[in-house]
Amino acid sequence: MAVIKSSSEQQVEHLLWLRLESAARQYGFVMLILLLMAGFYGLFSKDIFSNAYRLSTDHSLRVDYQRFGRSQSEMDLKLSMRVPQSDGYTLTFGGQFMDKFEINEIYPQPWKFSFNHGVLTLEFHDLPQVETQTLWLSLQPRDAGKVSSTLRVNHQAPVAITQYIYP
Repeated sequence: MAVIKSSSEQQVEHLLWLRLESAARQYGFVMLILLLMAGFYGLFSKDIFSNAYRLSTDHSLRVDYQRFGRSQSEMDLKLSMRVPQSDGYTLTFGGQFMDKFEINEIYPQPWKFSFNHGVLTLEFHDLPQVETQTLWLSLQPRDAGKVSSTLRVNHQAPVAITQYIYP
């Protein structure tokens, strides 16, 4: 390792650390700006890159969700469903949904819910007769990592979503 000795105070400076400091000065500011812009555009929370939606193949279910989230912070999930004019509908959450998320709020409240083999089923009855029913959920991720979930309404085509949770 190359060593440079200063003549005035006999300080020892290693060439490796001098090169590292020089690189940090040259590229550090650019990296800082890129990191700030990524945060501004929603790479780490809600915004342009994070907000996403998925449609089922039969267009009976639209899921508006956030691709990126933070562990132990709230995330929103909006489900818009085209259900036949009947007494109600059933919504099923599968995949890793129940293992990775805690549901804080559901609006409107389900008439009945059940949990069986890692699948949450919500049943809704006596709702207003409109073309599209909307359900809002407030979720809190339990831990960091990739989460793959499936959502389905009335045993129709499922919607698969993938979310990334940061620590």
